[in-house]
Amino acid sequence: MGQPKAKSVLMVVAHYNFRDEEYTAAREKLEAAGAQVTVASTIKEAVGMHGLKLPVDVLIDEVNPADYDAVVFIGGTGASQYWHDVKAHELARAAAERGKLVAASSHAPVTLAVAGLLKGKKATGHITVFEKLTVGGADYTGSKVERDGNIVTASGANAAREFGETLAQAIRA
Repeated sequence: MGQPKAKSVLMVVAHYNFRDEEYTAAREKLEAAGAQVTVASTIKEAVGMHGLKLPVDVLIDEVNPADYDAVVFIGGTGASQYWHDVKAHELARAAAERGKLVAASSHAPVTLAVAGLLKGKKATGHITVFEKLTVGGADYTGSKVERDGNIVTASGANAAREFGETLAQAIRA
């Protein structure tokens, strides 16, 4: 028997003002779990809130959700660019419909809520987006990390390491 195929994870970052530590902690934990990570955004180089310049592997408009085992939306104030982005919603819904892991941290869970993925689900996110999550049907818990089925949400930078660990556990399962 050959080696199991590495899990492929798409990490979606805002082109500007994503949370550097949420991205780095999640990527580090996912790669340590054997995942292959692909970064998507709307332009070819994204810039984090603390200045991390990140080369983008694929533009979000070119993503085929069937190519990935998980889709992770990284938070930060810039994540609001995906709140009303039809392509981001399609991507999240397509992954969820295939039973794949869909995750979001900080401000990014709003994208999942607007896409209709958090209705009746336990979820968390940055306290400033609490109302947007509850309006989207989420059962907001305020926890650092919340997993409800194939949906993982995190509260933000304070939960970056736990978010990464939860993602790594989920893709190992």
